[in-house]
Amino acid sequence: MIRVPHPIALVVVLVVLIGAIGYLNPALFGLAGDSGQSGVASTAPASAGDASAYRPTTDSGVDVTDDDGRLRAERLYNETPDRIEQKNASYPRAVELQEPTGFINTDSTSLSQYLGEKVILVEFWTLGCYNCQNTHPYIQDYWRTYRDDGLVVIGVHYPEFDYEAEPSNVKDYVGKTNTTYPVVLDNNGASWAAYEQRYWPTRYLIGVDGFIRYKRIGEGAYNETEQEIQELLAERDRVQQQRNATTS
Repeated sequence: MIRVPHPIALVVVLVVLIGAIGYLNPALFGLAGDSGQSGVASTAPASAGDASAYRPTTDSGVDVTDDDGRLRAERLYNETPDRIEQKNASYPRAVELQEPTGFINTDSTSLSQYLGEKVILVEFWTLGCYNCQNTHPYIQDYWRTYRDDGLVVIGVHYPEFDYEAEPSNVKDYVGKTNTTYPVVLDNNGASWAAYEQRYWPTRYLIGVDGFIRYKRIGEGAYNETEQEIQELLAERDRVQQQRNATTS
């Protein structure tokens, strides 16, 4: 099932028209391979944020971001490790969260503060999406099981409807569902746009070097996601051991 805004009749007409145009000229809409996923709700991406919003938020001495906000990890120690060059050729860099409009379960959080130290799971969701509601117990379980091993979970809440944009409603949902990981409010859609998001829920796994290593749209694949978490945590341990050996 896909979450469809009302009225249904208008949406059907728009879908038919857009589908016809997209079929004739797919590049016009920047269509990618995300369509056809089960268990998702969708929307068009918001407009991209101002590049001036991409700012480093760490004091670690790491080259945190490029001008477009993508996370960097080259200066974790003296020379660029071969593994980063290899990843750079194979994976997209994660983009820093943009212009948060509020936080729940934390006073502040960012991706760059964990760069080089943690594996990060980022989930885009909205409280009225039942696919998101079905996914959240698994996300909470990952957080509970692996946070002491180096996993950070961050929920990015981008609303579709007005009631979902009310921080108090998000806070109530988080409390009722016993969600304890940090939630970033993205009411202006800046992070949603930076990740070129279209669907709720979507989850990303970001490895210790700041590259997106796994993406899942919609419900399901929970065992697969957990296996990816375990593999990235094992990689994190190896990277930290290498760093310690190089800098000692």
